[in-house]
Amino acid sequence: MRNYRNRRVRRAGRNDGSFWLSFSDLMSSLLLIIILILFYIMYQYFEMYEINMAEIARQQYDLDEANASLESERTRLSEAEQQMLAQQIRLNAAEDELADAQAVLAQQQEDLEAAQALLAQSEEEISQQQTQLSSLSDQLSAQQATLDSQQAQIEQLVGVRTQIISALSGALRTANISATVDPTSGAIALESDVLFATGEYSLTEEGRAWIDDFLPVYLDVLLSDEYRDYVAEIIIEGHTDSVGSYLSNLELSQQRAAAVAAYVLGDNYSVITDEQRQTLRQLVTANGRSYSDLVLDENGNEDRDASRRVVFKFRLTDEEMIAQLQQILEQGGASSEATVSFEAVDATPEPAADATPAPDGGSDAADPAVTENTGTGE
Repeated sequence: MRNYRNRRVRRAGRNDGSFWLSFSDLMSSLLLIIILILFYIMYQYFEMYEINMAEIARQQYDLDEANASLESERTRLSEAEQQMLAQQIRLNAAEDELADAQAVLAQQQEDLEAAQALLAQSEEEISQQQTQLSSLSDQLSAQQATLDSQQAQIEQLVGVRTQIISALSGALRTANISATVDPTSGAIALESDVLFATGEYSLTEEGRAWIDDFLPVYLDVLLSDEYRDYVAEIIIEGHTDSVGSYLSNLELSQQRAAAVAAYVLGDNYSVITDEQRQTLRQLVTANGRSYSDLVLDENGNEDRDASRRVVFKFRLTDEEMIAQLQQILEQGGASSEATVSFEAVDATPEPAADATPAPDGGSDAADPAVTENTGTGE
């Protein structure tokens, strides 16, 4: 029994060994399978890893490309925003300029309207002025006619003076009287040395004789029917040289002029007719000029002999009015051809000596015969 049991135990032991051997082989196979599965899984894992890594790399590349493109877009967007901002600034500036231009345009429109209103007013004023101008033109034509008439009177008066001067020159030349007639004024200078002794103011016999020869010829021209109505005044002027004081020479020149006037206007002066004497008394004035109008030689120096003189002058009727008319004509734009130069004797005697009216009458004995003060011009 025991043997049986031992055999069974041995048999069981042998069976247990085979079992474990088979189990061990089974487990080894299973482990190999598991290892193979693990290798396969790992292979698949690494393959998927590589694929995934490649995909990740591709996606990373795409992402980098996208980021670069995005950055580029951002840059362009930033530039676009800057350009837009600059354009906005320019637009704002343009809007401001437009607003200013509109304001200027509005102001110019107002100015234009004001100018148009002013133009309309000016046109109306011009129309009125044209009407006034037409009226003034008519008045001017009438005034021109008046001026032409006045100019004709001036020319006539000038012609009369020229005729008188020519007639005086011819008459004196015909009478063999040595006297020079001023071609402009008609004044005739008589040398004092012939009429008066040195230092005196009473006429000498030679002086009286010279005047007796000269005066009838002079009056025959001035008081002729042709010229009498034109003669307004006959002036006798005494002049001295510059030797001595002005006042003493003023007195001397006045006394000499008065002496000549007293001689020719005296009642006993028979060289001229009573009618001539009466007419002469109405026309003659006597004046002394001292040495205020000296005669100069060609070098500009005083000619004392020529400065000592008695001058006969005449003034024509209305010369003051004619002189004023001449001035009006010149200021009014009269042509130079119509302008007449007047160098005639002044209407009133030049201010020098106290004007002494010619004596109303008297004999030669009334002539003062007093020796002049020492130191005066001869």
